[in-house]
Amino acid sequence: MKKLICFLILTLGILACSSEENTRAEGNFEFIIPYTTQITVGGVVGIQDRTFKAGETFSGIDEGDGNVTIRIAEHSVLNDNCPSNTCYQEFLSVPRKYLKLKK
Repeated sequence: MKKLICFLILTLGILACSSEENTRAEGNFEFIIPYTTQITVGGVVGIQDRTFKAGETFSGIDEGDGNVTIRIAEHSVLNDNCPSNTCYQEFLSVPRKYLKLKK
């Protein structure tokens, strides 16, 4: 019985320790090289190419999967009840190599 309890404690201790570090980072991200992509702007235009220039800064979250999700537009009533022709893109997933976390 004592061995079983020790084994369970040891097993739980090993499972509780994770070798993965928390790679999630939130804050302002700055483009370090230009990045061009298509974004949804809504209305008559619909979709357009957008180039983000080096030095532009956006708030975002790096989930540690190689991409950073940045906020490219604030939410408004135009984006309620989507999809419709008034909806626009609020978030964009960008490869991590284009951005750096500003400190």
